[in-house]
Amino acid sequence: MSWFGGSLTRAVTSPTPVGARVLWRGPNAWSVGTPVRLAKGADGRRLAVFGPCAATDAELIRLVHSTNPRALDAAATSWAGAYALVLDDGHGILTLWADPAGACPLYVARTDGERFWASSSLALASLLRAEPDAAWLAAHLADPTAWTPGRSAWTGVEQVPPGHRWTATAGGAAALAPYWRVPELNWANAVQRLRNDLADGVRIRVAEQDVSSDLSGGLDSSTLAAYAAQHGPVTGITYHPKGKEAGGDLDHARAVASAFPTIRHRLMALGREHLPFTDLDTLTLTDEPAPSSVTIAQLRAEFGLLTSEDATVHLTGDGGDSLFMPPPVHMADLVQSGRLLRLARDAQAWARLYRSSPWPVVAAAWNNPGQLGGAAVPMPWLTHQTLDLADSVTAPYGDVLSLGHADSYLLREARYVGRTAATENQLAAAHGITMHNPFTDTRILESVLATPASERWSARRYKPLLADVVADLLPSSVVQRGAKGLFAVDHHHGLRANQGRVLDLVDGHLADLGLIRPAALRSLLRNAVLGVDIPWGLIEPVLGTELWLRASGMAGQEIRWERTP
Repeated sequence: MSWFGGSLTRAVTSPTPVGARVLWRGPNAWSVGTPVRLAKGADGRRLAVFGPCAATDAELIRLVHSTNPRALDAAATSWAGAYALVLDDGHGILTLWADPAGACPLYVARTDGERFWASSSLALASLLRAEPDAAWLAAHLADPTAWTPGRSAWTGVEQVPPGHRWTATAGGAAALAPYWRVPELNWANAVQRLRNDLADGVRIRVAEQDVSSDLSGGLDSSTLAAYAAQHGPVTGITYHPKGKEAGGDLDHARAVASAFPTIRHRLMALGREHLPFTDLDTLTLTDEPAPSSVTIAQLRAEFGLLTSEDATVHLTGDGGDSLFMPPPVHMADLVQSGRLLRLARDAQAWARLYRSSPWPVVAAAWNNPGQLGGAAVPMPWLTHQTLDLADSVTAPYGDVLSLGHADSYLLREARYVGRTAATENQLAAAHGITMHNPFTDTRILESVLATPASERWSARRYKPLLADVVADLLPSSVVQRGAKGLFAVDHHHGLRANQGRVLDLVDGHLADLGLIRPAALRSLLRNAVLGVDIPWGLIEPVLGTELWLRASGMAGQEIRWERTP
């Protein structure tokens, strides 16, 4: 697992991770496999940039010499990539900038009077010998996108809020302050900026690397594969059911591969051995429950294929749906702004798309905006204790208070995708693959948020903003397509094939903690075995969390620490 961190102590000996590359001492900073660029200034100033970042060396040198706080704040979002800035001012003050999109999460903790910071909550948990945080788990089960100030999946480990600056002194004092504001752009400027930043975000990740990319045939992965193909050979991976090698997504993926000769198209046939809920006993422990926990068999098979193709860097389109295909939450903003004719038109368009009545959508826009994003769904498998505990520890992000309903919803979703993408990357790292998610980059999120929410949403065009970005990049048949295929039926088949193992998860740690009602969850899963549709998006986090809890006892073995002079 790649990660980075440091301590604020100036003690002669201080815990450091075994095998870490020490970047500087007094206080210490280190990297464990994470790419880092360093710059030194006058009076002992030291700057580290962790993660992919498009800044030039000259820009970093100018930055480390700057004492203008606004220049430093701006630098945290000035360049393409997903990166974190860390500055030691040379006089005992350390500052961390957590990226606004949450794709490069930062955590802090205190033990034995010493402060530590890291990009991995698991790493700090191993130092603290911490247990999973029950309150965080409750919030995660009730709403995986919820923000829990001052917490993480591990007790005693706190996530720095995205878009905030964390400043601490060697004496132990620490302070948080927001530094980020959403820019404003018109549609044309947002399209051009997205085009530039996506191209740069891919370039800095794939240059001189053995690269692979998801190539599902959808807009998101096709965009990344196409940009990567402009810099050299790319292995494009397309899933398909065994026995079906034509039609739908496969045809669109082939169209992209044909348009870019440097794409080496590889098909991955999915059979029973790849079904969801298969091989659940071999999960790698991550910072928090990974979204792909229940589909680990398929993910592991893909990593094996990438290894056989000699790929070391893999691009995935995760996050694209959240950015470019929003639910109709903007209708609540239309109500607040009095744009009732536009509300009526969009509600009718939504109703035609789903062959339903527009009135429930209109009612939700007036009375319950959260329902427009899929919230407020009954969850009878959760206990009252869980819901009460979740309500007591969750709060809105502090920097969304001035945003509308749609933008607040998008930002919360994007930060969840960014944070959990880090867990997916930890799974990939266990197989020697460095995985990147360019759609979780801050500048990509900024450009989307900078456009009016009502323009981003459409019942007539699929992902209109991204479609305009790639209009001259991808084949027109791919740009103009509708939604790509779904594999929800695989969950029913996988549950049927692994019913005993999945039902065993019901009577586990979550039940012992009083967070779930085993009987209600068991009944729901048995209905799913019979083919009844269930809210998989809410059930998967429950099962994934149980799997994570069963692996959590290995936290002390994942990261080893030692005291060195």
